[in-house]
Amino acid sequence: MPIPIPVTKTKIATVPWGIPITNEVNRLTTVTTPTAWTNVTAFLNGWVAYAGLRAPRYRKIGDIVYVEGFVRNGTVGAAAFIMPTGFRSNDSYNIACVSNSLFGYISVNPDGSIVPQVGASAWFSLVCQFPTT
Repeated sequence: MPIPIPVTKTKIATVPWGIPITNEVNRLTTVTTPTAWTNVTAFLNGWVAYAGLRAPRYRKIGDIVYVEGFVRNGTVGAAAFIMPTGFRSNDSYNIACVSNSLFGYISVNPDGSIVPQVGASAWFSLVCQFPTT
């Protein structure tokens, strides 16, 4: 049976030191409309979409950004593209991925850069998610 989403800010609980957790509960249970998928069109440092496979794209649901797709033929360690404002993380993340059928990782940086860091330039899978807060 689904749990109904609260529609009012009724105080439902308090942590031991007396701070209401209502706003956090409401934030976590608010229905969020996802953005549409947006294809990456501006690649950097020789990176291109891998033709025949999923083109790189991104979307946001709440404060989580989802990226998917494949890039190839660029400079490993250099940005493949830059995420637009509103889709950038506040922190740097190194995220494991598949690169040319082996282990690799990509870096997601606060400046918006998505950087294939470890792997082969033959191709990188960019399937990842990260918070914007």
